[in-house]
Amino acid sequence: MGRAGRMSSVAADITLASRSDQVPAAAGHVSTYTRAAGGYFTVLAPLGDGLYRLIFGKLSGDGPGREVPVEAEEIRGALRAVYGTRTELGELRAASRFSDAVRQVEHYRQGRVFFAGDAAHIHMPIGGQGINLGIQDAVNLGWKLAATLHGWAPDGLLDTYHTERHPVAARVLQHTRAQAVLLNTSRDEEVAALRDVVTVLLRLPDTNRAVAGMMSGLDIHYPGAGPRMTDLDLTTEDGPTRVSKLMHSGRGLLLSFDGRPRTIEGRADRVDHVMAKTCEDTGAVLIRPDGYTAWTSTDETPLETALTRWFGPRT
Repeated sequence: MGRAGRMSSVAADITLASRSDQVPAAAGHVSTYTRAAGGYFTVLAPLGDGLYRLIFGKLSGDGPGREVPVEAEEIRGALRAVYGTRTELGELRAASRFSDAVRQVEHYRQGRVFFAGDAAHIHMPIGGQGINLGIQDAVNLGWKLAATLHGWAPDGLLDTYHTERHPVAARVLQHTRAQAVLLNTSRDEEVAALRDVVTVLLRLPDTNRAVAGMMSGLDIHYPGAGPRMTDLDLTTEDGPTRVSKLMHSGRGLLLSFDGRPRTIEGRADRVDHVMAKTCEDTGAVLIRPDGYTAWTSTDETPLETALTRWFGPRT
């Protein structure tokens, strides 16, 4: 599913031996880093301590394949074309090539084979979303594989890896394609007009919150599960802690905030039950090993049903 790349670009970490006034001297809005001249587009972002992240490519889309090493002279050519002859490359720290290819496998599971990360989906690297996708693929699949290997996985648990993660990546592929258009490296006037309208919309708090949740992945809800659990400050019988620290065991977690003990009988080998206090008005919550809520005390579904669905029958 998807399409092949239509352009070849380079991402490089560099220092500059000298620079013109066109080179950004300090961190600012990403829109101020994008330039185009001499047949190239560039994004040059200062990272601090004299280090820059340079992204560039030819406006024609032409360029070597990903397997061709990035040479210093290639970077010098792009810098001079866009920032003038006063801008000289200092040190080339690291560099790699990428394209705007958009692809996703149709099925994340084929029998005993599972696909995750770049093996499952590729897209233009915008906003660090690729690494977020890969990490969450691994965490989502990891606890389900562990449950299967330990013999307590409920029926169909491994199949929920595809059900939950495939739509998430499909959405990222969609909005990274939109972001690639809005970068407007070719300085198209119609795209510039669209970008101005989107900029106005993103200043609205509700729109900004919705887009931020989408790009960060914090708005993800899996079928039959809730959102990612907030990393609350807690007080337990062992003292102050946080939800994230209690999740280090890689097991499920049942948090009771209302002082009511709840039973996890027959599942103590896969779920921890902790009595805790927090400033949030919450009765109790069951959290999957990947950090997503599986049940709360406000749900109509009984706790036992949620425990059986995600952590298998009692043993």
